[in-house]
Amino acid sequence: MEDNVMKETTEKLGQSEVKIEGLTDGYRITVKGNEEELKQKRRVGGAFINLLKQLEKAGYRLPFPFSWILRFWNRYSRP
Repeated sequence: MEDNVMKETTEKLGQSEVKIEGLTDGYRITVKGNEEELKQKRRVGGAFINLLKQLEKAGYRLPFPFSWILRFWNRYSRP
C-alpha cells in the first residue's frame, strides 16, 4: 500500500469490482470488469455529462443531484 493512501474500500458491483482509495490529496477510483461493458458505460456517462453541460450553458437551472454531479465532474476532471 502506498504511503499517501489514507483509507481504502473494495466493493463488488455485479460483474465489476470498484476500489476507492482516499489519498492525502484526493481520491483514486479503480474499476475492474468486462472491458467492452465498461467502455459502453463510460460512453453513456460521458454523453450524460455533455447533456448536463449543454443544459447549464443554455441557462436551464439543473435540479440538485444533477447540478452536484456536474460540479463534481468539472472539479475533478481537470488535468
